[in-house]
Amino acid sequence: MADGNAGFDLRGLIANSLLEWEDHVAAVAVAGGCNLRCPFCHSWRYVTGLADLRPLDAEELFRLLERQSGWIDGVVFTGGEPTLQPGLAGMMRRARALGARIKLHTNGSRPGVVRKLLREGLLDLLALDYKAPLDGRLAAATGLEDGGALAAAVRETFVLAAGAGVEREYHTTLVPGFVDEEAFAEMAERLDRGGLWILQQFENGDCLDRRFSGSPRYGGEALERLAARARAEGIRVLLRKGKSA
Repeated sequence: MADGNAGFDLRGLIANSLLEWEDHVAAVAVAGGCNLRCPFCHSWRYVTGLADLRPLDAEELFRLLERQSGWIDGVVFTGGEPTLQPGLAGMMRRARALGARIKLHTNGSRPGVVRKLLREGLLDLLALDYKAPLDGRLAAATGLEDGGALAAAVRETFVLAAGAGVEREYHTTLVPGFVDEEAFAEMAERLDRGGLWILQQFENGDCLDRRFSGSPRYGGEALERLAARARAEGIRVLLRKGKSA
């Protein structure tokens, strides 16, 4: 089996997107499976619903890149959690050989994988989830009994990102109860000033934990206030307010 086709559970493929990579047209490869159980996750079908999703042949991605050569900019590897896939680096090598730039969107739980990808020069943009302050409070936001080990791993990945010399993004879904104003201030204080902080509205329509479906969200003014607070700290911010904030 060709390098890049083995060991990657491809469960979703978007031919081209203007949303997943700012100012780029990108294909999106969605990996199945995740090691977290964030209760507010709206992509839960790639986490716990795999029995209802048809596995895709990884060759579909490469055929897509060949067809769209010349006008698509790159590939976003997301999930689920793509760093769980042993074939991730091989997929990236093949995409790179076809002229694609590479973005990885990860929860940051596997710094060893990220380190290897950076050393091999396979990443153009590293996007990291920043779900809550990187301490024990991360447990509730990720559905784990103990978030301490995860927090340590994510902190290590953040350090790798800041020193890697590639573009980086930090993604925070603003969920009341997990990211209040005090937590937000702590997160802003510790954030790498060289990255882009993407603040996004909590989509409460279809969540992994059904108790969060229909639960309260921040209003538009509150979102703007948090974004302004981060900008005042010298952080580049992109605010995505969702459909009805």
